[in-house]
Amino acid sequence: MEDKARKDTAKKETRRSSTSPKPKGKLSGAHAAEDGKDASPEKEKGIAEKVSQFRWVMCCLLFGCRLVCQANRILLGALLPIIRKDVGFSDQEAGQLLAAFASGYMLTQILGGALADRLGGKWILQLAINAVSIGSLAAPFAIDQGFWPAYWTYFLMGLLEGPSFPTAGSMLSKWIPATERATASSLADTGGSVGGLLALGGGPILATMVGWRSTFMVYGACSVVFCAVWLLFSASRPTGCRWVSQAELAMLIKEGVVEQLPVQAADVDGKEVLAAASLNKVLAEAVDPDATSKKPSKTKSEDGFPWRMFLSAPVLAVCYAHSVFNFGRYFLYGWIPTYYSEVLGVDAVTAGFYMMCLQVADAFVKLLVAPIADHLTSSGKLSILGLRRLLSCAGFFGFGGGLLLCCFAPNAFFVTVALVIGKSFASCHAAGFKTNYLDITRKHTGSVAGVGNTLATLSSTVAPMIAGSIIQASGWNAVFVLCFFVNVSGAVVFGLFSSASCIDPVVRED
Repeated sequence: MEDKARKDTAKKETRRSSTSPKPKGKLSGAHAAEDGKDASPEKEKGIAEKVSQFRWVMCCLLFGCRLVCQANRILLGALLPIIRKDVGFSDQEAGQLLAAFASGYMLTQILGGALADRLGGKWILQLAINAVSIGSLAAPFAIDQGFWPAYWTYFLMGLLEGPSFPTAGSMLSKWIPATERATASSLADTGGSVGGLLALGGGPILATMVGWRSTFMVYGACSVVFCAVWLLFSASRPTGCRWVSQAELAMLIKEGVVEQLPVQAADVDGKEVLAAASLNKVLAEAVDPDATSKKPSKTKSEDGFPWRMFLSAPVLAVCYAHSVFNFGRYFLYGWIPTYYSEVLGVDAVTAGFYMMCLQVADAFVKLLVAPIADHLTSSGKLSILGLRRLLSCAGFFGFGGGLLLCCFAPNAFFVTVALVIGKSFASCHAAGFKTNYLDITRKHTGSVAGVGNTLATLSSTVAPMIAGSIIQASGWNAVFVLCFFVNVSGAVVFGLFSSASCIDPVVRED
């Protein structure tokens, strides 16, 4: 009788377990295994194979941010000759007006980058693109009121747009695996090239058709539309983003881009995205079968601003490389139009066309080189550090060499050919030192990029002044030679002291 009673009890328990309610929502292979369901290797393998591509949508959105910021920033310079005919700013006022944006821009990069690291970058970039969009809409009214209203309008635009570069770097570090960083960084950086092309090429043409005031309004209105797109689709991190699939999130955790998730993980609507504890376990065991039996590390990333990192050679190397890059870049933008006009006798329209050729070459080479670079690292043919050094050294030597060739070019056409060659080599930096910001730190990318870009902004401020003094004292060839040797120094420093290893400071846990 007792045996029969035990059998009856076992049957009841079996029926009760078979009719128990199933948990709602989709479960990963790990969760199916916990519930007694099929946890075949094919289903667990599907985590790595069925990966969505929303991280590339984020790269395209960052491309748009750079485009909007750069186009609205450069538009004033592109339209200034037309504006001066109408408003009558003096040479001194025109120079101060062009410097107003940079004056505000350099003040907020470090703070903005640090905030992006701690709080996320979506709303910081939202503020930046809103500021330049509204600033372009307000610019015609400010300029009509006189010099000082126009000056403070552009100062505030620069102040609020300042965090955009370090914030974009901080967001990329939270979205992109190491083997895709060159492509992602170059894609985002190309937005600046396209924005410059639209401002330098499209702005004056549109102004001749509808007037400079309406041109500002058109650029501002188009930028406002993008602000709405960014608001709807962007996210600071993959975790909590409604558009990211579980498969892509799992891949990013496995690649070390996203940290281990808390047990409770929900999307923005409060619905369950995945039961993170089980997924973390599956991914940890996939990478290291003994991971679950190991004791946790007793170190963690140091919070707060990473002051100690700025004493390390890799950080100083990338900051110096960035400063050298900006020195040459803003000499090119500031003085080459004058060289075309005063030395080569080229009219303003033709000179503008030649400058547009540089922008087109810049964007083309960035998009061409980056996928090749990522293929070389992902296939194991070249280390990440070797790639970064190769591309940036090529960029420095190539750009410096292009400027040096200008000393021997007989006319404007050959000067343009030399500059296109140099600018094409300089485009390799997008997958070189610029991407290196993402390599050397995970937690503090925005802070490090903010300091680096601030130093580079100072370099871009003094470059035109130094060049002007040398041109007046020794002529154009002397400044071309100076830029060559400055670029050589950038190649030497970055080639010797750069690193692709994460050097985030750590502290012992109690």
